[in-house]
Amino acid sequence: MEKIKLLMIALIIGFSSTSWAQIDVSGVVTDNQNIPIPGVNVVIKGTSTGSATDFDGKYEIKANVGDVLVFSYLGYQTLELAYSGGATLDAKLNEDAAQLDEVVVIGYGSVKKSDLTGSVVQISSKQIEQANKVDAVSALQGQSAGVVIQRTDNKPGGGGFNIRIRGASTINSNDANGFNPGQNPLFIVDGIFVDDISFLNPADISSMNVLKDASATAIYGSRGSNGVVLIETKRGKSGKTKVDYSNYVGFKQAYHLPSVFNAAEYVKFVKDAAVGGQFVSGNTSYRASDVDVTDGIFDAEEQQNIAEGIDTDWIDLMLKNGFQTNHTLGLSGGNDTTTYSAGLAYTEDEGTAEGEDYTRYNIRGSLSSDLNDWLNISVSNYVTSVVQNQGSYEGFRSAYRLKPIGRPYNDDGSLRFFPTNKETQITNPLFEAGGEIRETKFLQYIGDIAIEVKPIEALTITSKFSPNLKYTRFGEYRSLYTKSVSGNASNRRAQVNNSNYFSYAWDNIFNYKFNKGDHALDVTAVISRFLERREGYYNQVRNFTTDEFTFYNLDAGLDIRDVSSDFSKQTLESYTSRINYTLKDKYLFTVTGRYDGASILAKDNKWAFFPSAAFAWKIIDEGFMQNQQTFSNAKLRLSYGETGNNGTGGGLYPLGSQSLLGASATNLGDQAVSTTYVTGIANKDLTWERTTEINLGLDFGFMNNKINGSIDIYNRDIDGIIFERQLPTLTGLNRLGVFENIGSSNNKGIEIALNTINVDNGNFKWTTNFNFASNKNELKKLANGNIDIPFNVGGTSLIHRVGEPIGAIYDYEFAGIWQLDEEAEAASYGQIPGQVKVTDVTNDGQITSADRKIIGQVTPKWTGGFTSTMNYKNFDFSFMINTSQGAKMRSNFHANYAWGWQEQPQRTFNGYNVDYWTPENQSNDWNQPGNPGPFGHAIQYKDISFTKVGFITLGYKLPSTILEKLKISNLRIYATVQNPFVFTDYDGWDPENAGRNQWGAAYMSRTLMTGINLSF
Repeated sequence: MEKIKLLMIALIIGFSSTSWAQIDVSGVVTDNQNIPIPGVNVVIKGTSTGSATDFDGKYEIKANVGDVLVFSYLGYQTLELAYSGGATLDAKLNEDAAQLDEVVVIGYGSVKKSDLTGSVVQISSKQIEQANKVDAVSALQGQSAGVVIQRTDNKPGGGGFNIRIRGASTINSNDANGFNPGQNPLFIVDGIFVDDISFLNPADISSMNVLKDASATAIYGSRGSNGVVLIETKRGKSGKTKVDYSNYVGFKQAYHLPSVFNAAEYVKFVKDAAVGGQFVSGNTSYRASDVDVTDGIFDAEEQQNIAEGIDTDWIDLMLKNGFQTNHTLGLSGGNDTTTYSAGLAYTEDEGTAEGEDYTRYNIRGSLSSDLNDWLNISVSNYVTSVVQNQGSYEGFRSAYRLKPIGRPYNDDGSLRFFPTNKETQITNPLFEAGGEIRETKFLQYIGDIAIEVKPIEALTITSKFSPNLKYTRFGEYRSLYTKSVSGNASNRRAQVNNSNYFSYAWDNIFNYKFNKGDHALDVTAVISRFLERREGYYNQVRNFTTDEFTFYNLDAGLDIRDVSSDFSKQTLESYTSRINYTLKDKYLFTVTGRYDGASILAKDNKWAFFPSAAFAWKIIDEGFMQNQQTFSNAKLRLSYGETGNNGTGGGLYPLGSQSLLGASATNLGDQAVSTTYVTGIANKDLTWERTTEINLGLDFGFMNNKINGSIDIYNRDIDGIIFERQLPTLTGLNRLGVFENIGSSNNKGIEIALNTINVDNGNFKWTTNFNFASNKNELKKLANGNIDIPFNVGGTSLIHRVGEPIGAIYDYEFAGIWQLDEEAEAASYGQIPGQVKVTDVTNDGQITSADRKIIGQVTPKWTGGFTSTMNYKNFDFSFMINTSQGAKMRSNFHANYAWGWQEQPQRTFNGYNVDYWTPENQSNDWNQPGNPGPFGHAIQYKDISFTKVGFITLGYKLPSTILEKLKISNLRIYATVQNPFVFTDYDGWDPENAGRNQWGAAYMSRTLMTGINLSF
């Protein structure tokens, strides 16, 4: 019996060994041309067992009979093969056309990505949704080389951005940050020209395509001189109806807030300021022994508050956590002839201070139908309704300035108007939250209707009409207890601005495609007309007897201060043609010409022609590249193009080529008489700015495109720059300017984009995207032999100087603080220790205007972005970083909060908490309080370089087995933190808008949120 048991055990063991023995399997993976593919992932389905092919396409793996081997690689369709036995299993992968021939929109058409001849970057809907931003521009930040995006307003829905594609292009209308907002690129949403894209819901966008070089933008002629951003919203696809829902909920908090002095530090600070001469009339000493600081600084109430330990954190009282959420519902589907798409979205974004919020509603719908083989009609509509409350501009400023020894509340718990009896300038900022209202409402509609006819197979004729309508109402009210009114009823103020905007583009597009043998021809011709009309109405009334009506009842105001209106209109007519010719699918040629006419230019200079040409060579398809194993892609691109600017992009008022009159009134004796006065001087020679650009690019790929990217080098010249020159005083019209073609400039730079698949073994995949751009800007020439034009914007001294960057910073250079052992040298310059020292450039022993120098530039010298995405089974983890380096700015924070009040002895504001100079603490970074000297502003110029982490996200997607049971196609949940970290030496609020002069719009916030993506 025992022998039988042993025999049975031996048989079972033998059978098991036979059944479960793994076999060494090897093979070669090739493409359709039998070329081995290195780096292919080979995984046994349902397990973590895997391998990868070597440079010869060979692999080895252990497998059991019946196992399914999965072969996957980027750019190829995934292949599954069942192993039925044997030592060899070869595999052949088919190219994935959806990846290799990704379609890129280029303006009035599209091409395969592999056939691009110009410099174009595409940002996919996946990248946009990954960023989870409230606004579309933020989703673009850090994603494209050469695209510099500077946020100028951090209030909810602020939408303030300066966007530069390949550097500054003109010298007119610099804003408070030294940038020109008119230099933003042309935005085109579904073929419709728009000024900005803040009205869009990012989840509605299917792709954003950035056209950068003049060859790519030349199809848009005069409107493309600053680059073009083409945005496509989501459209329907044939197939069963698909429903998508996404939602996120989060809370935001202010961070990177500079600290001010607490009560004890403030008391010392004020006394040190008195020593510095701030509060003692006629005192200019820096020595403590020379000044009696014990009397006259604090009154009896303040001394009592100090004794009681009153220490009010006004900033903390003003802040709160802001709520943020978005709901997006999409519906799409169709059949072979008709497709449709519709969507609803709701966005709410609260600020981190009371009274600030943003609410947006989006509705979209599109329908495309083939009525027969030769006729298609499509319609799309996009409607946005927005309510934005910007809150008080004074509240946060007051919180930073108020003494910490003041009280916010009276003994009965009510708000105290002035925190101390001695304080008569700054009111309690807690009154500002509901007392100062700035509300913007707008309703915007964009849409298009297109009729497409195919009279013959190769020819398509499309007529497309695209209107854009926007109604905006801005209302402002300042109630009795706000700082600007300060309890004086006659100062209560209400104003209402109403503006109506209407534009349309009517494009008639002819497209002919021809393919025969080695030749492919794609010809596009466009006849386009654009009209834009703006009108606005402005009313301001003061002296209200009650705060009940805010700005909804202007009749209740007794003092009418202003009633005005404005109107402008312009038209643009264009004739465009583009020829794309391909020889042997290796040599690509593009020729474009556009003839533009602009109504706003002088009579004899309204029309101009803008040509471009581009060539691309697919080196990878040449015979000598077929047997090499290094490159998987190699394409060389060369382009030349010209574009124009009719002035609206550079700040030219649409009537700038005409003489203008304004209406006014005056008294003649006792009688009021209507008068007119000159408001604009015509320049009958005003003509186009013209941009010419050469671009050399290389698209590359290694290891079967596991490493791929592009390098672009460009040189851009701008001639005939339009600039508003002030008239000489002797003309009597020196307060006016005249628009002239006044100079030329140059931008040159390099852009690098690099995408990598670092790991891909089936269960774990790690990809990264990197971009870098460096731009050098130089003003080449000014008219009439001038070499420079100094000017001042927002307190920043700037200069347009030949040979230097446009709008370079031109001021005295901070050289430290005069120290005690430098007293004699300081005296020779008329200064004393403790004061700000500047560089004696001329070395003549005195500081004069000749010692001003160029100390920096307001645009960055280089920028970069980095995105990393990791997937492990059903988990995903990603983050994005963007950086801006080499820019400088006169910091508004330091000018207004870090003792910018020092020249006014009656003020006793709180101060920025820094290591300042005293005779006992000889800091070389900050001057003695109350003793800045004649060049105190020089300390306010700051390097605003930064590196920001845009987001960090962790997500989880439900397994397919669970999804099948739930009868849904996708369910992903995630948690993300927006803007979690900033790394910068700038110690103000936000380095991106350091020059911003709008209180409370400048500090940053981070958002913690969770969300869900659902499809069924």
